[in-house]
Formats: sequence, C-alpha cells, structure tokens
Amino acid sequence: MIAKASTISHGANAIRYSVNKEKADIVKANLLPDNISPEAMYGRMMLIQRKFAENINKGRPLGRNVIRIEISPSEEESRGWTMDDWASLSNEFIRVFDSIDLSGKTKRASSKQTNLKGSQYIVALHRDSKSGILHLHIDANRVDMDGKVNDSHKIGERAVMVANIINERRGWVQSEEIGIRHRAEISDSCMEILRTMDKFSWWQYEAELVKQGYKVHLQEKKGGGVYGYSIKRGNSIYKSSMLGVGRNLTPSKIEATWAKLHPLERKSEPTKPVPQQTRTANMTSTIQPTPLQSVMRHYNIATDEYHKFHVEIPEAADTIIRQNCSLEEAHPLAKIEEIQHTALLLFVGYLDAATSMAVSSGGGGSDTNGWGRDKDEDELEWARRCARMANSMCKRKKGLHR
Repeated sequence: MIAKASTISHGANAIRYSVNKEKADIVKANLLPDNISPEAMYGRMMLIQRKFAENINKGRPLGRNVIRIEISPSEEESRGWTMDDWASLSNEFIRVFDSIDLSGKTKRASSKQTNLKGSQYIVALHRDSKSGILHLHIDANRVDMDGKVNDSHKIGERAVMVANIINERRGWVQSEEIGIRHRAEISDSCMEILRTMDKFSWWQYEAELVKQGYKVHLQEKKGGGVYGYSIKRGNSIYKSSMLGVGRNLTPSKIEATWAKLHPLERKSEPTKPVPQQTRTANMTSTIQPTPLQSVMRHYNIATDEYHKFHVEIPEAADTIIRQNCSLEEAHPLAKIEEIQHTALLLFVGYLDAATSMAVSSGGGGSDTNGWGRDKDEDELEWARRCARMANSMCKRKKGLHR
C-alpha cells in the first residue's frame, strides 16, 4: 500500500470530485450527516472554521483549509474486499495518522499530534478508469471540532509513515519496495516501446505508454522539443530521471537510447522532411501538414494541484470549441474557460480529467459510457460533439444544495 497527503486550498472542488466521480462509493462521513451534497459537506466544514476564526491564524482564514489523503493498496492486497474492509482500512489509517509524533523533526509543538478522528471528513472509494484498481480519497477539515488546527508540516511524510506501519502490521509490501517495483515495470515498458519504434517520436512514445494504461505529461519547450516528462501509474507519478538506467530515459538521452537499440535503422535512415505529428482522441497519427493542421494550439490544463494535462489541437477545431461552449445552462459559478477546457480534454481523450474539470466547475457530470470518437468522424464534427458534451457535463445537477 502507498499513501500521500497534502493540504489544499480547493477543498470544495476536491470534495465534489471525491463524491461525484463516476462509480464512487461513500465509505464514511465522519461528524457529518449522511446523504448530504458535497457542497453541504464543505459548507459545514467552513462553519466550524468560522466559529473558531479568532483562534486560527490570528483571525485570518486558513489558505489551505482541507487535508487531502489518497490511500492505494495493491490489487492483490484489496482483492475481494467488502465495503466494511475499506471502512476498516480508513479507520486504521486515521488512528495511526493521529498517533505519529513529528514534533522532533519539525521543532514545532503543533506537530506532536493531529486529531483527524475528531474532525469532519469524508471517505470515498474510487476505481481507476482503466485498470479498475480501487483506492480511497479522504478529505478532512483542517480544524477539528474543538477549534484546533490539524498540523500540516511534513504531512506527506506522515502519510508515508502511516502506510509503512500498516504494511508491516498486515504483512503487505512496503511502499519503498512498491516504488522500486513500479519504476522497474515502467522502465521495462519504456524500453520495449523504444524497441518497437521505427524512428523516435515523442508523440508515438506517449501514445504507446497511454495504450498500456499509463498517463503521460510532456513538458514542451516553446520552440519545440521536450525538456521533461513524467509518467503516472495509478496514483503515483514518476519523473523520467527516476526511470531506466543511468538516466537513459530522460529527454536529453532518450534518442541516444533509441539509437543504441536500432543501430541498423539509424545508419540507413534517409534524410527526408519530418511530417507534422498531431495527437487526436484515442490515437496518435503522423500526417503531412494540411490547411487544417497548419497551425496548432497548445494548452497545459491543470485539473488540480497534482494533475496537469497537455493538449495539442488544430486551430480550426479549437475555434469550433470556443464558439460552441456556452454558459447558458452551466452551473451559476462556472467559468467559460472551465467548460472549454473540459471540451479540450475530451477532444484528446482525457475522459477522467474532463470529468474532474466539469465537476470542479460545479457541474453534475454526464453519462460518458461509450463516449469516444467515431472511427470515420470528421475532426471538426468531433470538436463540435466535444463542445456539446462539455456543455452537458458542466450543467448544474438537479437537487444539489447551493
């Protein structure tokens, strides 16, 4: 099992995401009523913070007012679990989390103990969209019911310590060993992809990794090329510098690594114009420039502080999305950029990210079962459909409390 924790400023969006995500189950609501909306959950947390405002940061509201925790047992560790088993794990995690004393490391008395058990929190069970692997999200109030602020210093380290304690108790694999195993697995996948590539292409490399269930974030230079990238497996993110041997999968060395795997192809490869490469939904295609693809628009869209997605889209398709996204039926607090970003994420196939963006805008989501680009669908019509779907996803869900 691995775990991570942080304090966040977008608590309302985080709780909406935890509760409203497709196929999410509520495991536990601590010191909160059952069957209330995520907006009401967050509202009740803020009532507690306002009640003790004079004692919190000398009367100023907390900037990062919610603690976000993700807990991910392996598929083998959680196989066959019931909802009671997930509830038991969340209760054990909270108990151990509160018991760890970090005051020696932080030199702060406040780090001696947290009190999540005496704080409002929601626990939700999520399923990874591709693998189906289950994991928990916990969103907790930074302020407990007695007005004490739950300490955030080295909170990520606290979560790792909790995971290791529980792993030892239950005879599970330690998180450090899991990380080593995952890095080796990803590195093997990267090397195998390089072996199968006729020539090196960042876009093909990314697409093949996505096909294997990973999420990839490329960091591109303004003038072209890639200066960094990371690969996400489940809830863990691995930078390229952590993969391979001797940093041989980093952007500065990966083409040389491909060349070592293809000495004959490298020698015989003729010089020819490089065709333009365009990522579209569910595929990566290499095509000669046409008027439609002559100008590309690039976006880096963040759905929260952990997740950022690169989108490359032809200008004509981008224009259609901007023209067809509308605030007319959206949630009253939604921004047009959020609806447009939802459509852009749909266009390139980031369905979970689009859902997260729609929820963060206040939308109630939409039925995305079977959603995707038709085999022979024109690129511009696909853009129109993505805009219509984004409008639908960002609508205010009937029955939610304001």
